Amino acid sequence: MRRFRFRLAPLLRLRAQFERASRRELAAAMGVLAGIDQKLAAAAQGLRECAEQGARPDAVGQLAKALENGLRRHHWRLQKQLKEAQQRLDVVRADYTQKQKDLRTLQKLRDQQREAWRQDALRAEQAELDELSSLARAAAAASEGEEPR
Repeated sequence: MRRFRFRLAPLLRLRAQFERASRRELAAAMGVLAGIDQKLAAAAQGLRECAEQGARPDAVGQLAKALENGLRRHHWRLQKQLKEAQQRLDVVRADYTQKQKDLRTLQKLRDQQREAWRQDALRAEQAELDELSSLARAAAAASEGEEPR
């Protein structure tokens, strides 16, 4: 029996590579987003601490207020980066979803063709067995016809 050969196998491998690359890109984008979230949490914690220290009337309070202003600007920049990273993540996620869909479509096509090939191979094998059986019956009938002589 001949082996199954999917004519679009090179395309399937290429789509699988694209899907894996897109998955890595998605993971990287999620990592960037998580990093920004951590920085935002640290900045928020710093703001709370500066607000507590800023209530003091001495030089430490004035320094804490100045630091709080700087942290507010940093927090604002981080929120802007978070928004950009979220937009990037949405684009990358949509790309990954599309590549995953393309890959699954080709895999389904390969599976359907493989099943059709398997059914054809089974039919061909059964036809061959039927032919051998009919030849054996014909030979048996012919040998029975020769014995009475």
